Amino acid sequence: MKSPIRNLRSVKRTYLLFSCLWILLGLALLLFPGLSSRIICYALGGLCLVWSVVKLIGYFSRDPYRLAFQFDLALAVLCLILGLVLIFFSRAVISMLPVIVGIFTVVSGVFKLQTAFEARRFGIASWPWLLVLSIAAIAVGALVLILPYQTAMLSIRLMGLAIIVGGIEDLTATACTVNTKKNGTVIDVDDFWEV
Repeated sequence: MKSPIRNLRSVKRTYLLFSCLWILLGLALLLFPGLSSRIICYALGGLCLVWSVVKLIGYFSRDPYRLAFQFDLALAVLCLILGLVLIFFSRAVISMLPVIVGIFTVVSGVFKLQTAFEARRFGIASWPWLLVLSIAAIAVGALVLILPYQTAMLSIRLMGLAIIVGGIEDLTATACTVNTKKNGTVIDVDDFWEV
């Protein structure tokens, strides 16, 4: 049977991996905005479904700080519903896709904003990065919401940008706040990427 620390390291690695997958999907949308809307829906929906499982695992992990995973139960349910809707009702939601991505990015950014302030309280030195990224995610999500029905290319590129910022935000929050040290001490800057 694995120790809680090893399980937590596995969860952290999985989070880092899926954050990178979100960034790659965002880059694909940013660089290739001519992709079919149906393909975009299926890709987002599939990643949301798997991400919901990863978030549930994170929520029930034994992270001593409980910062990166504290909102993951709610976000897992949201990702599950969003993934199912995007896959099974893609034709109906294609026109609303920018609004969906914008809302999800803003909500995630607000949750990470709270994580940044709590990381400061825990004495985690990188909390300003979390703060900057959460504000950036909220701003980009709001931009997607303000300009949801511009040209299709611009709309898809904005969604890609929102997904990239959200992925970087998740990557940084996980790397900086998930404590995989055995002694439970506050993580130092040099230890952020230890998995």
